[in-house]
Amino acid sequence: MSWADLVNNNLVGSGNVSKAAICGFDGAIWGKSDNFKINPEEAVTAGKAFTQLDTLLGTGLKFEGEKYFVLNADQDRVIGKKAANGFFLYKTKQAVIISIYEGGVQPENCSKTTGALADYFSSIGY
Repeated sequence: MSWADLVNNNLVGSGNVSKAAICGFDGAIWGKSDNFKINPEEAVTAGKAFTQLDTLLGTGLKFEGEKYFVLNADQDRVIGKKAANGFFLYKTKQAVIISIYEGGVQPENCSKTTGALADYFSSIGY
């Protein structure tokens, strides 16, 4: 199974995530959903997000050119929001999982689905 398959089947395919990507800490995009137009600069920023938690609260994060406010940031998860949409970043041992929710997707379900995949990755060394 490819990284893109993991994103499409386990995240977007759940119905709890609108768009998603898995990136290395260096910003390399390992896999993403077809509808996620994340650019390389945004992937690098997301990959490094957990090394600059204090600044995220003031600067926010951009995905697909849209700026999201960061509501909470800790060593495992970053939460952001823009109007009715938002995102969750989860850190694993080697990667960052980015999940965006839109259009009526419940934030709690997006977080739970993304967190479960992050826990699985960590358990197998990723």
